[in-house]
Amino acid sequence: MSEFRNGHAPFPETLVISAERSGLNLVRHACEVLSGRRTPGKVHLVKDGPLLFHRTHYAGHRGPPVGPFAPLFNADGSTSYAKALLLLRDPAESFVRAFDKNLVAMKQYCRNIQLFDAFPGEKLVVSYDDLVSSDESLRTIFGFLGIAAAFDPAKMDWIRKDGVAWYDRNQPSGSQTRGDPGLLKAHQSALALEERQALAIFLRSELGPLAPAYLARWNFG
Repeated sequence: MSEFRNGHAPFPETLVISAERSGLNLVRHACEVLSGRRTPGKVHLVKDGPLLFHRTHYAGHRGPPVGPFAPLFNADGSTSYAKALLLLRDPAESFVRAFDKNLVAMKQYCRNIQLFDAFPGEKLVVSYDDLVSSDESLRTIFGFLGIAAAFDPAKMDWIRKDGVAWYDRNQPSGSQTRGDPGLLKAHQSALALEERQALAIFLRSELGPLAPAYLARWNFG
């Protein structure tokens, strides 16, 4: 933690937590294009240099950071991170898009919220809705990551379009909403009323008072 290279700590101080399909690729694309810093996962644009942050799809992972997983808390209850960023998508969208309408699998979504809420360091929550709809959410993320000076709003329209093109080339499913804010609820049209009601009951049962704290904007509080 104390050894630095090129002015950057080799072990990142920030962990980004997000279920799959929650906007992390847009964050990675903007960070790498504008800051020139490498982000975790399969090589995106920048191949070399210390990582800007670590990422995880499941904050309850145990063991060293590997692939899309890193532990927010170590086995002894300590944490290796000073900051945590939670990218949170409408649970109905994630239920369909990331978890194949499987309530048991949605426990991961809930556990991410629970562990993030318990994290003692500096925290930031950014919704997928805001990430898609507003450049201000990305500006806030850049500030949180310590690269505020790299943010350039004049390049954001191109970055968003280029990010969708990158996703289409590199992800088997491709971009389904094309970064269109008008399609933020597109996937949940596949849910029957009974399925949505079951999801609401499940989330309130799993999260208790954290449900309104984190999910009220999507009427799951």
